[in-house]
Amino acid sequence: MAPVDRDKSLDGLSIDDLRARLNLAPPNENALGSLLDAHHALLLLPVGEIIAWQNYGGPLNFRFIAGAPAALSWSSDGHDAQAAHLGSAAHLHQKPEVALDSETWFTSETLGTWTLLQVASPTPLAALTCEKAADDWFPKPRPPQGSKS
Repeated sequence: MAPVDRDKSLDGLSIDDLRARLNLAPPNENALGSLLDAHHALLLLPVGEIIAWQNYGGPLNFRFIAGAPAALSWSSDGHDAQAAHLGSAAHLHQKPEVALDSETWFTSETLGTWTLLQVASPTPLAALTCEKAADDWFPKPRPPQGSKS
């Protein structure tokens, strides 16, 4: 299946109507969204649910499809973190997609009622190993060199 493109027609739907229209299965704790094919999944981020910090044993590409923008934060080393807003409004500094290297820690949440993202990987998604962080873990900046901690 080809990557899914931005679909403005979905933006005005309720989350229940979106799930019904796209036949999205209920969230599975051990899957990164509803699989479209071996390499693509749709990830629905409802309001109030935050993806816990986790990393996968392969590169991932997150693409904005519909709904509100999402905040995506990531850290390749568990210390230094970056963030971007995934969305369709470049004039608001939103990015349509973000690519993460293998074993990059990430978390995400919607900035509205819901966000629909596509997740893609050159490695079959079901074959990727996943490591989830403890509930209280987040990237912690290192103290400046020469300072005592």
